[in-house]
Amino acid sequence: MNKIPRKSFIKAIKGKIIIALLLGCFALFMAWGVSKVAFKEMLTTVENISAPSERLRIVNAISRKISSLDQLQKKQAFNDPGNYSQLFKESRQLRLVLDTLAALYENDAIQLTRILTIKKLLAERDKQFINYLKVRERLVNNKSFSAQVKNLSALVSKSAEQADSTILATEEKTSTTTIYPTEEKPKGFFNKIFGRKKTNEQDNSFKIVNEEKIKRDTIALSAEDRIVKNLGESLKVIEQEQRHKNASFLNREAMLTNANNQLINQMLDVLRKVESEVVAQIEMNGIQAKNVVNTGINTISIIMLVFFLLTVLLLYFILTDITRSNKYRAELELAKDEAEYHGMAKQRFLSNMSHEIRTPLQSIIGYSELIRQQKNPQRKDIDAIYHSSEHLLQIVNEVLDYNRIISGRFTFSEKVFDIEALLAEVVSVMQPQAERKSLKLVTDFVLSGQKYVEGDPFRLKQILYNLLGNAIKFTAEGEVSLSAFYKRQGERLHFTFMVKDTGIGLNEEETKLIFNEFEQVNSIENEEASKAGAGLGLTIIKALIENQGGRIYVKSRKGEGSIFTVYLTFKVAQEPAYENTKVLTPAFNGKVRIVDDDQLILDLCEIICKKHGIDVELFNSPSQLLNSAWDSSVKLVLMDMRMPEMNGVALCKLLREKLGDKVKIYAVTAQVLPDELENLLSNGFDGLLMKPFKAHELLAVLNEEAGAVIQADEIDLDLRGLKKMTFDDEEQLNRILLRFSDDCIDDSDEIRQALTADDQPKLSLLVHRLAGRIAQIGSKKLAAEFRRMEIELSGSEKPDIHKKNRILALLQQLNQLLHLVKQRA
Repeated sequence: MNKIPRKSFIKAIKGKIIIALLLGCFALFMAWGVSKVAFKEMLTTVENISAPSERLRIVNAISRKISSLDQLQKKQAFNDPGNYSQLFKESRQLRLVLDTLAALYENDAIQLTRILTIKKLLAERDKQFINYLKVRERLVNNKSFSAQVKNLSALVSKSAEQADSTILATEEKTSTTTIYPTEEKPKGFFNKIFGRKKTNEQDNSFKIVNEEKIKRDTIALSAEDRIVKNLGESLKVIEQEQRHKNASFLNREAMLTNANNQLINQMLDVLRKVESEVVAQIEMNGIQAKNVVNTGINTISIIMLVFFLLTVLLLYFILTDITRSNKYRAELELAKDEAEYHGMAKQRFLSNMSHEIRTPLQSIIGYSELIRQQKNPQRKDIDAIYHSSEHLLQIVNEVLDYNRIISGRFTFSEKVFDIEALLAEVVSVMQPQAERKSLKLVTDFVLSGQKYVEGDPFRLKQILYNLLGNAIKFTAEGEVSLSAFYKRQGERLHFTFMVKDTGIGLNEEETKLIFNEFEQVNSIENEEASKAGAGLGLTIIKALIENQGGRIYVKSRKGEGSIFTVYLTFKVAQEPAYENTKVLTPAFNGKVRIVDDDQLILDLCEIICKKHGIDVELFNSPSQLLNSAWDSSVKLVLMDMRMPEMNGVALCKLLREKLGDKVKIYAVTAQVLPDELENLLSNGFDGLLMKPFKAHELLAVLNEEAGAVIQADEIDLDLRGLKKMTFDDEEQLNRILLRFSDDCIDDSDEIRQALTADDQPKLSLLVHRLAGRIAQIGSKKLAAEFRRMEIELSGSEKPDIHKKNRILALLQQLNQLLHLVKQRA
């Protein structure tokens, strides 16, 4: 028993629920992870915003140092003007701080340039400040000026001493005192920055003017003039030197002021740059914090949305699975009921089959025993055995037809037939059955002169036989009628066949069951008729009708009879030009070996073969066949498939290893299922002979044809087109027919050679040539068969055993056509 395939984990409902839970946990975990990362980034951003800027701190420190540097240096200059080492200490510290700031701006070339400029300005300022101190020191501690004043005093004293004896002078002094308000002098740049605030002093100032009137003696004037002249020159020198010193001091002070201004401006530029960077960084951090928050929110939203969509999708799948499971459960319950119902139907079928098979077997066994006791068997006893065998074969064929239906192996032919003759044949066959039950078999055919149609006559007879047989079987008294009429649409004839009876009838529930397999209507009124048959007849009939594009309907009322209506479509056809029903006698050259463990089968085959002049050797076991000396004249081996020592497949393989393809091997078997037939052919057999077989079927095998014997009535020959081409010239027509026969014989020989060599291209060419030639001569159906074989050969690389057997069968039909042509010529 095959295991029920399990659904994969994803397709199962349990798996989908677990996946939904895992997705929920995963979504929560992802949301938690995203939130954690987002909040960490937010905290980092907040810390960056709240933390003081190191660059800004250093710049502020530098600004403070630069602002205080001048005051510290001036203080040091006043306290200890000659000590320069202390002055450079602050400058060195400031340079170190500038180096630290430069390290923070190592990737900013502009800021590094500014810092380098500040360093240069700082060095220049220090240099200017030292020069300023030196000038100031010379200005404050003016030793040369003191020396000059002393020299001047000495000169004046000396001149006065020399002039005291000659100078007569009178002196008159007048003093005038005037008070003026004091004018405030403007402060310099450094005095404004570093100067102390002066205390309030008295706003008024005094001016004292002394006037001296000296009267000198003229005798001493020359000496005095010389003294005055020397004194004036000395004072001019002193004045010029003092002016030069003052100008130098002011120049140094201006340079120092300019250096301070440049340094402060540079520091202000750096400070503004740093402040702008800090502000921009704060804004950037704020934007980054906002982006982090937005990204976190968006990510969580996307996760939630995806989770929601996946949840909805999984919920849909789960609900769909639940709905499907409920549907399957309902279907399983229905299937269970149907299985139980069909199981009971099969039980009834087996019961009916047992009855149907045992009944003809009983007749066969009974009459066989009776014949064994008779020296001269009576004809009626033999006929009873024959008819019982035919009935038994019909039951078996009915079951096999049903198997063909369910395996899709039903085939239909397209033949031109006389529908009037077919209906008459059906009525003549069914008339005795109706007469045995004292029933009237009424016919009503409205064919309007349409005698020939194209379709499958065998299947039509099968349908009508079954419907009429059922009508007669289930009708106790009254009549059974068969009517037929048609409507023509173009080249198509839409036939309606109606079978009406006055039998037991059917109720509404029974009409729904009669077309089911193994179903029969249990009729109390006609119990024996209900038990007859396999319960497959109407099932097969319905399949035959529907596979031909038709329909079947039933209308019935309990106790009033039934009406079965069949709709089938046939093509309009013309009367065939030539017909012949002669069965061809096979011509087999060679010896046949038959192996079977059933002596009756061997005896039957021996009788048939000797009757037709065929040399045959019989063997009861596979070992007897294998141990016998091989005769090169043996062309065919027939073997049973089930024998005690080994089966037919094993024996076939041994013979193939020993003989190769020189001999054709046919299986004699009752295995008639399509897959079993294909299995046998794939194991080295050249063909099959079905059990039970008749004499003509065995003869067909001897003619290298795996199938029923071909009769000449299946071969059409319409010479009307050829006659028109020859203008009814009999001599020319006969010449064409003889040429046709010769060419076909040559092509047939070449086809057999190509079959032996498996030459597919040559086979296709020869079959194509024969198809065109046969169609031209007037045998359209046989030409169509050759054309169909040509199409099949074009789609394969190498002909298999099926195609080979069919080609040989076509050659046999061609021989029949040639026989007809020779008769005509």
